[in-house]
Amino acid sequence: MIYILDLDGTLIDSSERHWRLMQEILSEAVPETVSESTSGKCFDPVGFMRYKADGYNGSRYLTDCLELAKDIADQIMALWRQQIEEERWLKLDVLYPDTLTFLDRMKQKHKKIYYLTARKNKEGLLWELERLKIADYAVEIQVVSPADARKEKKRVVEMILAETGEAAGSVYIIGDTENEYHLAKELSLPCYLLNRGFRSERYWKDRGVESVASLCEIE
Repeated sequence: MIYILDLDGTLIDSSERHWRLMQEILSEAVPETVSESTSGKCFDPVGFMRYKADGYNGSRYLTDCLELAKDIADQIMALWRQQIEEERWLKLDVLYPDTLTFLDRMKQKHKKIYYLTARKNKEGLLWELERLKIADYAVEIQVVSPADARKEKKRVVEMILAETGEAAGSVYIIGDTENEYHLAKELSLPCYLLNRGFRSERYWKDRGVESVASLCEIE
């Protein structure tokens, strides 16, 4: 049996990296959004991550919640994308409390683990996996471009299926976003979708999709 695992929002909690970088950029570009405001339009880290988890991107948060002009929001998001995988921010990532327990359980059950994630900075990711001490659990680490993640993830999974000869029903996709959901549907693979990462329980419920809150719920 093979488990193909996403990383951010699934095994790795990268939420602090996401909101802290946004807060820093805003403090330089639009200082009033991170200070006390009589209008109430201040950057809220919890609200920012919740808004994204409900299916909206960072740009929508800036225009909808902070009421910034779209051109300003676009400039901020360009800076955010440019810096989000720098080492100083990657250092903020931590494992979810259930990650090691889950990986150890899968190892004891002799299940093959593949990591499949969308990152721009592959070297930074490999450094991070070593730092978090989870690199050795995977028989293979596959990194695709965020710009074409859905198509590239499908290509990688098809390659894994072809190379291993594993029956489709024995290959599970585990992740936390619609990329993993559509990937599993397109290839007719079983999947588990988490609602504690970058997509919320409400997001999945609104789409009639079952989700789990913890890796402990995955067999």
